[in-house]
Amino acid sequence: MKCPLCQAENADGARFCEECGARLAFVCPGCGQPVGAGKKFCWSCGAPLTAESVRLASPESYTPKHLAEKVRISKSALEGERKQVTVLFADLKSSMELLAERDPEEARQILDPVLTLMMDAVHRYEGTVNRVMGDGIMALFGAPLAHEDHAVRACYAALDMQAAVRRFADEVRRSHGIGMQIRVGLNSGEVVVRAIGSDLHMDYSAIGQTTHLAARMEQLASPGNTLLTGDTLRLAEGYVEVKPLGPVPVKGLEAPIEVYEMVGTGLLRSRLQAAATRGLTRLVGRDSELDLLRHALERAAAGRGQIVALVGEAGVGKSRLVWEVTHSRQVHGWLVLESGSVSYGKATPYLPVVNLLKAYFTIQDRDDHDEIREKVSRKLRTFDGALAATSTALLSLLDLPVEDPPWRSLDPPQRRQRTLDAVKRLLLRKSQAQPLLLVFEDLHWIDSETQALLDSLGESLPTARILLLVNHRPEYQHGWVSKTYYARLRLDPLPLERAEDLLQALIGDNPELQPLKQLLIQRTEGNPFFLEESVRTLVETRALVGERGAYRLAKALPSIQVPATVQALLAARIDRLSADEKRLLQSAAVIGKDVPFGLLKAIADGPEEVVRGRLSNLQAAEFLYEIRLPPDLEFTFTHALTHDVAYETLLQQQRLRRPRHPARLLHLHLRRRPRRRLVRSRARAVRRQPPDPPAGPVRGRGAASARRLKKAQLRRYGALVRQRRGGDR
Repeated sequence: MKCPLCQAENADGARFCEECGARLAFVCPGCGQPVGAGKKFCWSCGAPLTAESVRLASPESYTPKHLAEKVRISKSALEGERKQVTVLFADLKSSMELLAERDPEEARQILDPVLTLMMDAVHRYEGTVNRVMGDGIMALFGAPLAHEDHAVRACYAALDMQAAVRRFADEVRRSHGIGMQIRVGLNSGEVVVRAIGSDLHMDYSAIGQTTHLAARMEQLASPGNTLLTGDTLRLAEGYVEVKPLGPVPVKGLEAPIEVYEMVGTGLLRSRLQAAATRGLTRLVGRDSELDLLRHALERAAAGRGQIVALVGEAGVGKSRLVWEVTHSRQVHGWLVLESGSVSYGKATPYLPVVNLLKAYFTIQDRDDHDEIREKVSRKLRTFDGALAATSTALLSLLDLPVEDPPWRSLDPPQRRQRTLDAVKRLLLRKSQAQPLLLVFEDLHWIDSETQALLDSLGESLPTARILLLVNHRPEYQHGWVSKTYYARLRLDPLPLERAEDLLQALIGDNPELQPLKQLLIQRTEGNPFFLEESVRTLVETRALVGERGAYRLAKALPSIQVPATVQALLAARIDRLSADEKRLLQSAAVIGKDVPFGLLKAIADGPEEVVRGRLSNLQAAEFLYEIRLPPDLEFTFTHALTHDVAYETLLQQQRLRRPRHPARLLHLHLRRRPRRRLVRSRARAVRRQPPDPPAGPVRGRGAASARRLKKAQLRRYGALVRQRRGGDR
């Protein structure tokens, strides 16, 4: 038996390749029965097993290599975790009726391309196709790899696959005389990734109605349409256009749920734009940064080009500061061109540059090739006839067919250089006519070709009337540091006073809200986005009632749950850690927000010097801060929300299993450094853990023993607390 992946010969009956480990048993797309590799027909239903249908049988065979590699590298760190995801179901409506009277091989030739188009759309946005079901697929966005924008990716993938299948259906209608339409359903929620097989098949368990609702949305959708739940819309609000269908009864649920039909992409491309539609709050705590940006604008307007980078973690207000600059009176008379990278666009060359050119030439998505060509040519001729020579490179960059023999004769490196030169020449020439503010956001997701353009443009800035304003997260690296015309503005979370000012603008100054304000600041450490999303969640859950700036508590001081938007963002950051660093962070989360090194060292894997090295990396990435020096070395999480997200990714069994003999470890630690606060926090951590025993379900005496063990453990903690209280008096 020959392996379809590495082509190695294997013994008959082998289930896995002896050379590469790939699964050798495939599944018939028609009936789901296992079939041997290389077989031409299914032994159960007689369906032909074309090369395409066999390719669709295993996730390993249809997952793009770069995605498969990401999953394999992180496999051990992803198994057994809770994940916030968006689930997508898509199928070809009435496929059996459409293909019933056709030859099985001809039917597969029609159906398999539809499945491929669906999967291509999913993979374009780095989703995972977890199951191929005859005439449809199930895909997950956000698992096994976390994405901070999983709902947006799923919505865009649904729109792309609908458009691709419509184009293919037109061809099938002309060639076979039949019509084809797919229906798609989306829902967002939580799943548990149980295991990831060697063939990349993922075994998972849904939490609540996550998967069920997505499947029901697909079944309720009419052919050619996409339905989504309110949970998905909440995460993708503004990024897509929807039509509310009102409350819809769903089988298996007691009450109807709000359902929405997705009709297209929205005008928004960032979280800030979505927030602006709801109304921006007053900007607080950024006066010095605004002053520096005003000075940079003045220098650029005088012909001394500048590069200014706004640097900070997600949510600190980088995009808000850009918005304040682009909407200020100081840029009156400037040409402002804005673009940015997207998390799923790193593999698409020039994507931010293309969006920048579309904005400059006022190109709309509905414009055809002739209209785009006319807009580009007319604007170049009107502004400067000498720029007409750049039109071929610019049209090619905009993905238009170019019938210019000299251009077609260039090899790829020459075309690349001509493209970079054309864009750079256009921007520099434009700055001679009026000052130019170029905005590139989220450079941490930038592609290499756009980076090459910015590097080349940066060399020509000293004598140009251009302010290149960029923002990025701390992990992004560039080569501008040595430039005298480069300035880096580090944005940190708001200090206590400014955070209180922001909360006053958000919820008001009612004295009864003061404890809530303190709790919010404590949990978010002054991160503006986290504060705003936490308040928004409290309003949506009716814990706060009233209107912005004048809310009141509708119930006793509530516990602050992690908003879904914040949880997705932080989970994606945690997933970018190495497997060992991620496990160490999760172990620290089990201990508590404050993490004594002695306890962490006792429950962590590896020798002390290895643990210290991983801790240094977590500190550099700003997950943990050092709050006490040796010999009482202690760390704390950057903010409580990061701790909660790291803790909640663990299954309950893992939370119980991570601290081996926690009472004994605590006792040993307290002998070296008795501290009442630490004992209390550990006691709270144990009480927070669920009462289930760590190793699966137990009954009878085993369950009683587990309960007695938990009670005994709590009694030991209580005794330690009382002992410490007596010693401190």
